[in-house]
Amino acid sequence: MELGAMTVLLEYLDGEQILQRWDAQIVYLSLMTAWTGTYTSLTIMNHLQFCTDRFWYAVFIIISGLAFGVNTVWCMQFVGMQALHLDGGMTSGAQGAVIVKFEITFTLISAFAAWLMCSVALHILSGRKAEDRHKIDCQMVVRLVLAAALIAVSLVVIHFMGRWSQSGNFDMEYSGLVVLATSLFAAAAAVIVAVIFSSPFLPPTTLPRVIAAAVISASVNCMHYVPSTAATYRVNLREDVIFVPSSEALQINGLYIAILFSWSNYFLSTVCDSYVCWKIKRDERELAVKSKVQAGLKLVTELPCPLFLVSAEDFLSMPEEELRSLHEGLRPIGKLLTLDTMDEVMELKKTSRILFFSYEWLSWLKVGPNKIQLFAMKTAAVNVAKELQVPTSQIHIWIDILSIPQKHAGMKAMAVDSLYAFAQCADIMVIIVPDCWHEDTGVKADALSYSERVWTRVEQLAHCSQHGVASMFIQTAETFRQLPDGWMETVCTVFDGTMTCCRKKHPNGCRCDKQTLVIPLLALYHNIYKQNLSGYPSAAAKFIWDLIQKKGKDRMFPPNIQIARDTGITEVHELFGDTINRIEKIVVGENTDFVWSPTVSFIKPVHSISCEL
Repeated sequence: MELGAMTVLLEYLDGEQILQRWDAQIVYLSLMTAWTGTYTSLTIMNHLQFCTDRFWYAVFIIISGLAFGVNTVWCMQFVGMQALHLDGGMTSGAQGAVIVKFEITFTLISAFAAWLMCSVALHILSGRKAEDRHKIDCQMVVRLVLAAALIAVSLVVIHFMGRWSQSGNFDMEYSGLVVLATSLFAAAAAVIVAVIFSSPFLPPTTLPRVIAAAVISASVNCMHYVPSTAATYRVNLREDVIFVPSSEALQINGLYIAILFSWSNYFLSTVCDSYVCWKIKRDERELAVKSKVQAGLKLVTELPCPLFLVSAEDFLSMPEEELRSLHEGLRPIGKLLTLDTMDEVMELKKTSRILFFSYEWLSWLKVGPNKIQLFAMKTAAVNVAKELQVPTSQIHIWIDILSIPQKHAGMKAMAVDSLYAFAQCADIMVIIVPDCWHEDTGVKADALSYSERVWTRVEQLAHCSQHGVASMFIQTAETFRQLPDGWMETVCTVFDGTMTCCRKKHPNGCRCDKQTLVIPLLALYHNIYKQNLSGYPSAAAKFIWDLIQKKGKDRMFPPNIQIARDTGITEVHELFGDTINRIEKIVVGENTDFVWSPTVSFIKPVHSISCEL
């Protein structure tokens, strides 16, 4: 002890009562400290009330308990005790401040106790299923009572632990009435805290939260200061009393504590809000992926555009001129069978087989097959009837220029979007690849050129994912045979193929047609991955899954594509991004009976996080 301090203390009488004086500025500082801590805790709890993930629920409880238990209650106690000045002997009239120190070990123990008890109390308040936390029922009342009781106990314990951690040349006395008053104040403050922190009463916006934090801050400070003013300090000229042996006593600057924990509140709040914003953005991306998958599945389970088929008999007897009248020419004369729903498709398949012709257009001006291709198609129809051992009257054909409306832009777009579903509906796919030449470029067209087209690759992949390769055939000018070994291994990498829009370098800023294929292919991957995850995939699904593993997901479903413009600029655009990985998470969730809400991790999108107990 310094000599000056000892000289002053020698003027005091041992055992005499010391005069207490309170610094109004420090009292105000303790109010503000508790206010910021409570506001931070309320903000965190507002996010937590919608939390459904166990891990993040625990994290939010812990940091909310830290903000309230340590930054509000404990920090306020030690800042508030800096407002007390022991200066003056009431008997001797001696003057001079009696230095108050705090025993470091007991002080840290009290901080941990505050953190622990407040975290448990907050868990009691919020530890219900997320969808039940806003219910005002008997369980909520019981939880509120239990939490209030624990908060009251914690306030009393922390108050007296803070007092016991004081060290100096004095003894502190509490009367039974003061202890009782402290307990009553703690009970009243605890009820206020428990009610405001309950999910049904949590202030949802900033202004109500600021007001609620001010009320709680005033209640907690009142519980601290009222009994503190009733405590009695008496001079003890012996050495400083240390409650824990071998511990040390330190002087604590209340301003430093307030600044430190104010920054701590800011840090906790910022981290929480940053995490929530990141989680919301991630969940919005997952929601977008789920929407894409649902849209893709809808293309398979429903028909955005009716399925138009022509009977094999009509097709075989159809002159080229009639074929060139396109969909709009056959529709009025009743040669198109229209199926509006998947149920109608399934009903037709009971008595008839659907044959899908896949081929490449060989003219920029003339739509559909040329004469050589048309002849190969009619030959293929006869060969399919022989292969299936059914009459041609039991076969219906899908061919693009007859099955897709050509003049109505909206219907045409819907039909193109439904190609995936149409290819899956077909019982047989025949690839038409007689040796020909493109009318405009003069380039030879054969099985190789066909296999390099993106659209034909999509059709093949869609059909193969449902039926496998056994129902896929190749028709040349001379031969009709099953798909050769290794064919699908080449064409499965859809986006390695070529497209007309890419050849023309996307004039006038038009988007690449490859981007339109994302939704149906997401549906394909969702279906294939789900089957393989179940352990009981179909032979077709297992075949495609093996191709995906062999070729690599990034090659079959590229995250990005380069789009060359007619201006000479090459742009990089997102194609699948990270949607494939997100689909896997979706499927895993579906297989574990996870119920999808409008968002993945948030019950209330954009306002809070989600996680289930």
